[in-house]
Amino acid sequence: MLYFDEAGYTGPDLTNKEQPYFALASIRMTDDEVACMKKDIGYCEWGKELHFKGMYTNPHGRAMLDKIFNHPLMDDNHVLPSFAYKRYCIYANIVNILVETMYYNQGVNLYERAKNLILANGLYYFATLHPNKDLVTEFENFFVTMVRESSVESIANFYRTTDKLMYNADTKDGFFEMLSEIPPTIQYIKEALTDKKFYIDLTIPLFSVSIQEWYERTREKDTVLFDSSEPFYANKEFMEHLRDMDVPETVVGYGKGKHVYPLPVGNMEIVKSHEAFGIQLADVFASALCFALTPREDKFVKYQDKIKSLPIFQNIKLNIAPSTNDFIEERMKETAEIDPLDFLCEHSDEITPEQN
Repeated sequence: MLYFDEAGYTGPDLTNKEQPYFALASIRMTDDEVACMKKDIGYCEWGKELHFKGMYTNPHGRAMLDKIFNHPLMDDNHVLPSFAYKRYCIYANIVNILVETMYYNQGVNLYERAKNLILANGLYYFATLHPNKDLVTEFENFFVTMVRESSVESIANFYRTTDKLMYNADTKDGFFEMLSEIPPTIQYIKEALTDKKFYIDLTIPLFSVSIQEWYERTREKDTVLFDSSEPFYANKEFMEHLRDMDVPETVVGYGKGKHVYPLPVGNMEIVKSHEAFGIQLADVFASALCFALTPREDKFVKYQDKIKSLPIFQNIKLNIAPSTNDFIEERMKETAEIDPLDFLCEHSDEITPEQN
């Protein structure tokens, strides 16, 4: 079984200052391993559902967390954490939603040679260094608003603010050049935007890459259980469609980002967390990861440092966050035998217009 749960969820609200990170954790365990761990940590004696947020604030809860984090089953073979930094995701979505649509219509694949990563990271780093913080915040907020509530007004506000940021006296030439990719996208705006509720929600992208990672490790198509999460529920039918595609197993994509279609997963079921111990463990790891990543200055800083030092949270490979120069240079050299966009478009007749 694969058990999934998330933390730091704010849906498509990527500008949430109090919860800057979103985390998704998955736990892979057999029924025998679940029974063994329950016994070892004294779960029945604990007598209630495991929730990190309600546990780390008191000695009794932290003692139980120590048992969980230090249990031999809670290793890389059983736990897979992932996260997304929401502010960076704003710039990644500007590129993926607006700029990619424009170039696709012009016959240019923005994902070849990591052109999408170069632009997203460049926009992000220039924005964070820009002296006019209020203007940058306005730019970010108007983009998210436009995607969440598409209207003539929200579209006008975003593109007007883009112009203000481009021609601001403090905007460096490099930032100006990258921002100049955005205004021409307005002619494709109807195609780029959608009224789908979870358009820029981060749950499904992290879920998909987690499934791919588990399959690469195990070559097993596991049954997946997740809590009654709204984005999972809303996208379950689409994910099942990707699983049931009538094509031979095919590897698509670039370099280390390659993945398999049909989606390599078994049944996907929504269950209640209090009835699934594995989901409670996934909650603990996802919430602990958000706790470790989010800056704080309260009395729990020392405990935060302890969580940060856990081996399972070192070098998390599944993330949506700013890239290092070495990573981008490596991706620039990668090629794809089968481009994922071309593959999905080729089989788009099997996907309904809403899913596409």
